[in-house]
Amino acid sequence: MKPHIIAIALLATAPLCHAGDSVVESTPITPAPESSEWQFLLATYAPLMGIEGTVGVAGLTSEIDVPFDDILEELDGGFMTAFEARRNRWSITGDFIWLKLSGDAQPTPNSYAGFKQEQIMASLALGYELYGSESTTFDLLGGAALTSLDADLELATPLLPVTTRAASGSDTWIDPFVGLRVRHRLSDRWAVFATGIYGGFGVSSDEYWQAIAGISYGLTENASIALAYRIISTDYNKGAFVYDVETSGPNLGLVFKF
Repeated sequence: MKPHIIAIALLATAPLCHAGDSVVESTPITPAPESSEWQFLLATYAPLMGIEGTVGVAGLTSEIDVPFDDILEELDGGFMTAFEARRNRWSITGDFIWLKLSGDAQPTPNSYAGFKQEQIMASLALGYELYGSESTTFDLLGGAALTSLDADLELATPLLPVTTRAASGSDTWIDPFVGLRVRHRLSDRWAVFATGIYGGFGVSSDEYWQAIAGISYGLTENASIALAYRIISTDYNKGAFVYDVETSGPNLGLVFKF
């Protein structure tokens, strides 16, 4: 195992996803303005995000540099889903992620590090269609993202006077955000989509932003597969917790329309 994997002990690996930012973006649903019917999207997805930055808990701080193809080595369990409900120009988009990670490694020949980490992220966004046609929609987004993190870290360094250091802690915070979303249908089966959001504003995180862009292919009238690339940046520093991290990588998911 690579030494830098230890930093995952404190990761919010799955902020990988927030309301309005997941593969649920991939399927345009644009009812006519006079329609009073609700339309829904439900997505299941697998984020594979690389992580780079600084994470700390209870006085222990680590620099992180983990390529996205190493993340799943430390995954004990996870559940990820997203939805959208739309009526006329209004939409509600939500996202829920649960991840549990654990592992150990040797940062140096005479040291040991172990960790356990469990995280829940939930978010909700309200959208309003600024422009809509049969093939293209532009939505204004506003919402909030909740992060709940519980982490345990143990470091053993026999060559130092203090041979073992352990840190445990938990924290929960909410970041408000605003953003824009665009979807464009290329053909009956192909569509492209993009979203950019910005938030934090010092309410919890000093700064929070993310961007996603991708393409989808319709498998059936009510099901599609989507591939997107996402970048998420969070700068949170309160008390014993530090989370100044940028995550980026591909997301692959199935989207169902009903």
